[in-house]
Amino acid sequence: MADSRDVIVNTLVGAGSSVTGDLVVSGMLRIDGDVSGAVRASGKVVVGGKGRVGADIQARSVIIGGLVKGDVVVLDRAVLLEGAVVVGNVFAPVFDAADGAVVHGDIRASGPGKGVEEALLAFVKAHGTRVPESGPGGGENRSWKK
Repeated sequence: MADSRDVIVNTLVGAGSSVTGDLVVSGMLRIDGDVSGAVRASGKVVVGGKGRVGADIQARSVIIGGLVKGDVVVLDRAVLLEGAVVVGNVFAPVFDAADGAVVHGDIRASGPGKGVEEALLAFVKAHGTRVPESGPGGGENRSWKK
């Protein structure tokens, strides 16, 4: 059964909307507008085809269809759809990219299982990825930041 943090959108940045600053979300976040700062979600982050993110993203998983200028760090899976562009580094145990997806940066797919968290911490340290502290209701309390 799917985790509700990955299937129920409880936070939405809609088309025509913008957010500046750190965005800490408990659950799933969908971005169809503009976000700049840093993003941390305990569930899935979906960046729609017209979504534009100028932020580092930390989440359980991510699906990217639009533009991300920042590092992407996930615990489970990163999926880049056709037309997705990431200008930054990507860490994910499992990494899937469609034809036409572009990454300008390093990609580290550690493989699922034992050692993922250690690989993630080394990646964050090496690349200086910035993620916000967990806030009220901000999800899992992990020490992944540099």
